[in-house]
Amino acid sequence: MSKQLLSLSFFICSILALGAGVEKTIKLNDSVITTENFETTVRDTSANISIVTSEEIKNSGSKDLVDVLKNVPGVRVTRYAGTIKFDIRGLNSMYSDRNSLITLDGVPVSASQISSLPLAMIERVEVIPGGGNILYGDKAIGGIINVLTKNIENKDFYGNIFGDYGSYNTRKYGFLYGTKITNNFLTEIAFVEDSNNGWRKHEDFRNHSFNLKAKYLLEDGEIEYKYTYNRDKNKLGVAVPRYLSESDRRDPGKISGSRYETNDNYLRVTKNISSNTEVLVYGNYYYRKNSNFSRNKGNNYNGSYKRDGDDERKYIKAQVKHTYTSDGYFIFGTDYLNESFKPYSVGEEYKKVTGLGENGKDKITNYKMIKSGDSSKENFGMFLMNRYEYGKLQLSQGIRYDYSKYNFYWRNASLNNWEKIGTKDDSKYNNYSYELSANYLYSDTGSAYISYGRAFRTPTASEMRYTKNSEKLKPQVQDTVEVGIKDFINDTYFSLSTFYKKTHDEIYSAIPPEFSGMVNYNIGKTERVGFEGVVEHYIDKLTLKSSITYIKSKVVDGEYAGSEIPSVPNWKITGGLTYDFNEKLSTTFEGVYYSQSYDLDDLENLRGKNSGEYVTFDLSAYYKITPDLMITGRIENIFDEKYDEYAGYWDDNYENNEWKFRRQYYPAIGRTVTIGISYTF
Repeated sequence: MSKQLLSLSFFICSILALGAGVEKTIKLNDSVITTENFETTVRDTSANISIVTSEEIKNSGSKDLVDVLKNVPGVRVTRYAGTIKFDIRGLNSMYSDRNSLITLDGVPVSASQISSLPLAMIERVEVIPGGGNILYGDKAIGGIINVLTKNIENKDFYGNIFGDYGSYNTRKYGFLYGTKITNNFLTEIAFVEDSNNGWRKHEDFRNHSFNLKAKYLLEDGEIEYKYTYNRDKNKLGVAVPRYLSESDRRDPGKISGSRYETNDNYLRVTKNISSNTEVLVYGNYYYRKNSNFSRNKGNNYNGSYKRDGDDERKYIKAQVKHTYTSDGYFIFGTDYLNESFKPYSVGEEYKKVTGLGENGKDKITNYKMIKSGDSSKENFGMFLMNRYEYGKLQLSQGIRYDYSKYNFYWRNASLNNWEKIGTKDDSKYNNYSYELSANYLYSDTGSAYISYGRAFRTPTASEMRYTKNSEKLKPQVQDTVEVGIKDFINDTYFSLSTFYKKTHDEIYSAIPPEFSGMVNYNIGKTERVGFEGVVEHYIDKLTLKSSITYIKSKVVDGEYAGSEIPSVPNWKITGGLTYDFNEKLSTTFEGVYYSQSYDLDDLENLRGKNSGEYVTFDLSAYYKITPDLMITGRIENIFDEKYDEYAGYWDDNYENNEWKFRRQYYPAIGRTVTIGISYTF
């Protein structure tokens, strides 16, 4: 019934578009920088773009980016194991860092980096499904989620103080303060403390972050530096078998966890070297120290944190935009990425090792000398984008070349080849991206587009280290065709698109039927076809919003031919309304529905599509006591819907001299209530 209600909401919004009203075009004129790193507009971009602004984030009482993005079409976002997982157009949310590019102010980052980002620092979030493959190359195969932080304001002083309290002893408080030191030198600092006891028993989450920004204004440009320190510690419940009672869903029986500390440095320089030429250069250095929670022997909940391998990333990009006529410009650029996994202890060790034989099936257990050391991936890219207008027709073309180089040590894991475990290896890839699009401005407000893009992703350094019998992974290459339309008619904004994706040598990570254990491998060609629609209708003080996403996916060749891609629901439907009682008080009611999907590791579709279907509703409100002082409230999952954010299948119990395989679930959080207060000066 909930699915039908949400579908009806989408239909009603469409019908209301026929009503009379004063035209607005703010949605179509919203600025976008993700596709080019230089400002353009939604209307002038050949993609189904979604933007969530800082005002929308603040008014919704959102706790994190899950709340911010949960109703964006084409995006599936969940909380899982202490971090946030994203899926754009059915590329599997469990591997979001691999198949969809997440960027922070244009710099590629991991999901964990933005999981703890203070929402008060966000200017807006831009979601570009299927876009960004020319500008960024690797990992933009699903699309881009670009989180843009607020610019330092050119004021003598300004700031924000906020605090939240909610269910499960959730506490979040912090401040932001900015000041002008000289006419050209601006600074800003921020601090956030965030903690909660967890929805499940024995869980505990702690996060601290400190942010520093500095900007120096040039005559025709600026220099900006940002530093972020983050410390995160969590204990979380493990997945549980489905046979547990509802009360046991909140008692995982065992606790896992992690602790990490990060230092993130960012430097950006922009300069107009002439009236027709802009230059942009930015770089990022990121280092993360990791520790894993190790339970005490014989104890399921208590233990200690022990150092694990570290992560290091270096990134730099330079690009030039040159306007060569009043109707055309091109962008040329280059970028370099070096990311490394650094084991805490390295060297040589003679030990007993279990791996696979030459046939990839027989297990070998014997002693051998194994080595360990840094595993790294280097990527160098060059790109060229051109845009030209013929009257109302905008034509865009792009090409990109990437060279990737790996140096790594084969992981000591039972599904790797015994001979290769603990040895050093390397690999190299050459890849190209292409993009062609046409955008027709058929009216003063509307545009229609068609685009073709070829995108790719190469394996991560961790994926390279652990594959079926140490086979070298092939790059994943994807061709996408998309057609769409967007307009603002009367008081209704709508954006509709349909797409077809064909992926070659898709890289998958799961437990294959013939093995016991997680492993990375190419599953062959896959296809995804779908459509997205979003409608927003404005009636005086009332705003109605709805979206619908449909994705049909399948494997088209190889041993899993004919199977649907696991963990990808066919339907996502959202609906909601916002009512502004007056300038001080506003409330929002929203719902989201996901259809069923196969278990993450069920590539053969043997266990039935009977996991993942659910519908949840959220209610939020804000009240402005003064223009600067605001109270927010949010009830998430109002009806305490019981659903799961992950489902898999593995052995969990030893009975009668054999392992018992059972479906395992990671329960989603139940109803939560959060209230907050914010003062801006």
